[in-house]
Amino acid sequence: MYRLLTIIFLLSTLVFGQKAPAGSVNVLTRQNDNQHTGQNLQETILTPSNVNSGGFGKLFSYYVDGQVYAQPLYVQNLTMAQGGVHNVVFVATEYDSIYAFDADSKATNPAPLWHVNFLNPPSGRARRRNLPAVSHCRNHFDAGH
Repeated sequence: MYRLLTIIFLLSTLVFGQKAPAGSVNVLTRQNDNQHTGQNLQETILTPSNVNSGGFGKLFSYYVDGQVYAQPLYVQNLTMAQGGVHNVVFVATEYDSIYAFDADSKATNPAPLWHVNFLNPPSGRARRRNLPAVSHCRNHFDAGH
């Protein structure tokens, strides 16, 4: 059964036609930084007054093969092996799949940009052991296998 993955972005990015929200930063590990503080000290746009139902909400969603328990990771301006540069959201599911989705437009890219499954069907066991992480300086995605 497929579960719905909801990706939330500022609606204002559509108004300004930007590929990525101004001031957006890569989220390359859980809770935004290596200390896992959850802080984004470079945030300059979001405030309590503009994060409301009129200017913030779901733009689109993608289907994945199970629940998403890990934090999605975000990389802006990533050159994909299949070609093209995209702002990408990486998502890992309970069924040991990892997806790369276009973070800006489901209309332009309705299918995943990339997908891999680490489940070993004969044994029913996963080969992935750690949480995913992105090494942006090395253009490397570590799926933890």
